[in-house]
Amino acid sequence: MNHKVISLLLLVCLPGIAQALSSDRDEPIQIEADSMVVDEGKGVSIYQGSVSYVQGTVKMTADKVTIYSVGGEFQRFSAEGERVIYQQMLDDGKGELKAKARLIDYHAAPGNILLKGNAHVTRGDDEFSGSHIEYDADKDIINARKAANGGERVQVVIQPREKEKVE
Repeated sequence: MNHKVISLLLLVCLPGIAQALSSDRDEPIQIEADSMVVDEGKGVSIYQGSVSYVQGTVKMTADKVTIYSVGGEFQRFSAEGERVIYQQMLDDGKGELKAKARLIDYHAAPGNILLKGNAHVTRGDDEFSGSHIEYDADKDIINARKAANGGERVQVVIQPREKEKVE
């Protein structure tokens, strides 16, 4: 797979995550890792070892990032490690999305993000944490639950909203 195809896959995969800052899509992608393996036949690209991804306001670090595509079209990515960290500015002055977990799995078609293992999402001033968090970026819905063993209960902090001024 040539560098243009890899760049296209990465360009499509991460910026769409959370109603991202639209201008991020036009920014160059910078990836650093200890190693990279591309299997064009299987549509899989694997980056390992202190992976750092930066594109505009998007920043992600992980031990391993795997990108899946079918026919050159991005399908999903999976980032895993002791602590995967993702952050990105949101459109319309909605602040910043920050996510941390042991696994962050993003599926492009439905626009869903799955965070597992000590997951924590901060969107603007609101915070959500638990063992398992699902975020539907298209519908702006967050679903969190505790661990199967009863640990890591869901915790939510929602800041009061400013009332709109009526003139």
